[in-house]
Amino acid sequence: MATSKQQYNRKKFTKEYRVKQIQKNITKRTRLKKNYFKALKEEGYSAPERPQESKERYDRKNKKVRELKEEKRQAGKEKIDEKKQLKKDRMQRQRDEKEADRQQQLQRIETSKAKHLQREQRTKRLTQKTRSGQPLMGPKILDMLEKIKNDETYTN
Repeated sequence: MATSKQQYNRKKFTKEYRVKQIQKNITKRTRLKKNYFKALKEEGYSAPERPQESKERYDRKNKKVRELKEEKRQAGKEKIDEKKQLKKDRMQRQRDEKEADRQQQLQRIETSKAKHLQREQRTKRLTQKTRSGQPLMGPKILDMLEKIKNDETYTN
């Protein structure tokens, strides 16, 4: 079971309690100020006003603060825009690389298909036979002649 001091401390150190205390203090100060000005008025004194310079200085300060905030916000916006642009560029570069890889792959597939087709045609030519089942020598001799023509060691 908690003691009264513990209960008080639990209540005292909560956010709501702090907010209430601050509001109490603010209302107390404003009430005191109001009563002070009222008493001055009743006694015939005029209430002191803020000098114009301080108001102007306050306005200038606020203006500077607003300008600084605006500059900071603008700088943050530019930084975000720059990051977005970098991300766009990176994504575009990745897309281009993927497209280049895809094109290379398609090119390899095309060349391999063409080579495969040539091999099939060559084997079909070389495996031709006569009616009695003997191999034809003409296409084999032409193939050897073609190989010699294509070989760089025999050409000048």
